[in-house]
Amino acid sequence: MSKKPVSDPADSAPESSTDGATPRMTRAERRAMEAQQQLYKKRHQLLFILVGVTIAVNALLGFWLYESMVVQTERQRVQDAATARAGKAASAIESYLAERRVELTRWAQNPALLSALQSDEAGALHNVATLLGVGSENLLALRAFTSGQARIQPNHQAPLRYAELDLLRRAYRRQDTLPEAAPIDGVWQLQLASAVPPQGDSVTGALLATYSADAINQIITTNQDTLGRLSLRQEFSSARPFELLNDGAGQAAPAVTRKVAGSYLSVEYTPSAALVAQSKELPGMWLLVLSLTVVVGLVLSLLLSRVLVRPKKAPAGEGLVLPKQYVDAQAEAKPEQDGERAGASGNALSQDILDIEVIEEDEDILGLDHSAPRRPAPAPAPQAREVPDDVFRSYDIRGEVGPGGITAELAHQIGLALGSEVQEQGEHSIIVARDARTHSPELCEQLIAGLLASGCDVINIGVVPTPLMHFATFELDQTSSGVMVTASHNAAPYNGFKMVINGETLADGAIKDIRSRIVAGKYLEGDGQEQHIEVVADYIDRIFSDVALAGDIRVVVDAGNAVAGSVAPALFEELGCDVIALHCELDGSFPNHNPDPSLEENLQDLLAKVRETDADLGVAFDGDGDRLVVVTPAGHIIWPDHLLMLFAKDILSRNPGADVLFDVKCSKQLNQIISGYGGRPIMWKTGHSHMKHKMIETGALLGGEYSGHIFIKERWYGFDDGLYTAARLLEIITLRDQSIDDVFAAFPMLPSTPEIRVAVAESEKFALVEKLIAQGEFQNGKATTIDGLRVDFSKGWGLVRASNTGAEITLRFEAESEAVLEKLKLLFKRELKKIDNTLNLDF
Repeated sequence: MSKKPVSDPADSAPESSTDGATPRMTRAERRAMEAQQQLYKKRHQLLFILVGVTIAVNALLGFWLYESMVVQTERQRVQDAATARAGKAASAIESYLAERRVELTRWAQNPALLSALQSDEAGALHNVATLLGVGSENLLALRAFTSGQARIQPNHQAPLRYAELDLLRRAYRRQDTLPEAAPIDGVWQLQLASAVPPQGDSVTGALLATYSADAINQIITTNQDTLGRLSLRQEFSSARPFELLNDGAGQAAPAVTRKVAGSYLSVEYTPSAALVAQSKELPGMWLLVLSLTVVVGLVLSLLLSRVLVRPKKAPAGEGLVLPKQYVDAQAEAKPEQDGERAGASGNALSQDILDIEVIEEDEDILGLDHSAPRRPAPAPAPQAREVPDDVFRSYDIRGEVGPGGITAELAHQIGLALGSEVQEQGEHSIIVARDARTHSPELCEQLIAGLLASGCDVINIGVVPTPLMHFATFELDQTSSGVMVTASHNAAPYNGFKMVINGETLADGAIKDIRSRIVAGKYLEGDGQEQHIEVVADYIDRIFSDVALAGDIRVVVDAGNAVAGSVAPALFEELGCDVIALHCELDGSFPNHNPDPSLEENLQDLLAKVRETDADLGVAFDGDGDRLVVVTPAGHIIWPDHLLMLFAKDILSRNPGADVLFDVKCSKQLNQIISGYGGRPIMWKTGHSHMKHKMIETGALLGGEYSGHIFIKERWYGFDDGLYTAARLLEIITLRDQSIDDVFAAFPMLPSTPEIRVAVAESEKFALVEKLIAQGEFQNGKATTIDGLRVDFSKGWGLVRASNTGAEITLRFEAESEAVLEKLKLLFKRELKKIDNTLNLDF
């Protein structure tokens, strides 16, 4: 039996009130008033939010509009003014150069000059050139030469140096001969060259005109402009600009450069503060636009607050739509429960629920929201990573490709770790390159995927030698970090990674840190971007602008089917060599011989080709192009320590007192030669990373290893570069009227052995050398232990060290005679057998 609903006096008709008393509100009126208050409250809250958003958006918009409408306008005005001033000066110089080119062409067409060149009489040629130049304004010298006749003239009024010889060489070949400025003792001269005759198939000679810089200097210095600084510069491809002259002052805005057409010259105008002030833009339009956007934003905020928050309308005939959770619960109730609770529960519901204004954010108050609360996802448990230790070597990551060694998965992890390390050291991009090994594409792909996943951007320079990766870290603005996928000189089954961060090659502990980061899974996360850049042309241009060959030379290039074959032939052809390419087709299986020029058996093809083609010399590169070995027509191998002697003589002649580095495997004669030419010899550890660090620490201009790494800092960057080293060697050879055999005859060789390699397990090789250092008995020899054990005696020396690139120890011996050499071998054999009598010592 159901209970009769209890009536609420508030639902009945209002009773009459006494005069002057406030009428009592019904429950419905009270709910309506509360709902209205809630509506106003929500509208006000939304309005405050929208106004805040409007203010923030207009602040950002105002900043952007000020930048685009005021700052950019001022900058454009300054740039336009600077461009006009630079263009005016450049046009005047172009007109002057055009006149000089017309004048030079007229001289080159003179029949008397052609006749004198054909007769090859020096006196007649001088007289004709002198008569032609009479009356020419600012002409310092007019000289004509037949091919190969020009020689260095350092003391002439208009000196002939390598740059002028190169200009004449290009004129002989009818190549581009743009006017060049030649700085000389604080002043400069203008050089123009032309083939004689200027047109036609044959060339009889070349004409070189040298002018003083007075006319062009006058164009710059008579500018009389107080609003900026006008500079004249010369810039060759891939080289830094050289400032020839400047006038005025200014540094208040970025400079504007205008190329002088048909030359290597450019005019740069740098605005002063006065020009910037003169170009000021009043912010009136900016204020008007910003005011309009603020007003429109506030009006929209008011309208949106009213449109988005409206009163809720209940369906006709119903006082309240119950929350879905409650309706579902009622529908799922059992029939018997419905019968038992129909009276009590139904009446209680109509009594209690309808007395509460239910809004969305208050539904949980009724306990009607049955959804389960959300919980944070549990953190994933750390996973142990199996990372091989022996591939993380002293100066790179290297090992056999396959399980337990270098794998695609490991390459991806190295990318994650290296990318994280690069970013934590302040860089945001890294240069990536690879060699031509068969597995390098996959390893490089996974490495890049890991780098990008760490949030590090990638600059992919493709399949190039390691020196070009180093070159890119110096030349590209985006980064000073790089990684090369290569195993250097190792056989085809090997691969690895050479790494540079912030210009420093990773070695020892830094490489172990990469492994530790992989083991710990300590990676950054992000979404890096990849871009592709070509650097080969810039690299060749940079060497071409630095190295000048004084004569023709034939060279055989053996790249061992490795990546140096993609660059070396083109480089030496650009330098003017007759190039014979040997094994320069890229083939990562190395079908002809392993790319290790430090082993004599790998040089036999090169020696035979040099003899067959009557070449002047042969050069061999390792698997990634950073090592060099040279052979001669007489069949001699110029090992790198003897090559270093020639470079020391050349570089110390211009830089007396400079430091020269060499590793523990080099000849003791090197120490004497460096000292004899006025340098300071420094012996150091083997390894390209160790040598680079020591080069930076000492400021040395030259360094080298017996394995073939040569580091040249004079005129270059200081990293190991087999291609550039070969170019510098060719420069030295062509400057001497001697064959390469005669050149190196000045550095007699003592009896010595090449590197002797003895197989020792990777896990045992370092301990073996440490035991030899501690227990070896070498009588009165002087021990050096910076890298393995080197023992020097009065008549020779011997070395034992653990290889950082393979499972082996390496030995080398040198002595004043073959008899002493044999005694040294026997001594070291005896001491090594005491440590381990199972060693195969067959030397």
